[in-house]
Amino acid sequence: MKCPRCGLINPEVAQRCDCGFDFKTRRVEKAYFTQKLPKDIRTFLMITIAINIIGGIVALRQGHLERILIGTLWSGLVYLLYWRLVMKDNWARIALGIVTFPWGLFLLLSREARLYCLQK
Repeated sequence: MKCPRCGLINPEVAQRCDCGFDFKTRRVEKAYFTQKLPKDIRTFLMITIAINIIGGIVALRQGHLERILIGTLWSGLVYLLYWRLVMKDNWARIALGIVTFPWGLFLLLSREARLYCLQK
């Protein structure tokens, strides 16, 4: 049977999915399997930091203080969302994908990142 929460195919005799979904009670319990933070998410953070640093250096060299301020606020938002993503909040994955569009699309479309966020 297919889990309605994560999409994993389970044996017909399964009482609970690896993601923690209980087929009898239709509620989420603690997951049997816990996944570490996917490499895709760490790579995403490194790309975001690199783009931020390059943008900050360019803005600093050109003397654009308002761009530096906006960049700092944006960096704080991305860091906050990333921290919530590490805490397995799926809304943070979606928000990061939107805030960092277009390279955030892989985070939105990543099955690994979605399954990581579904763990409790």
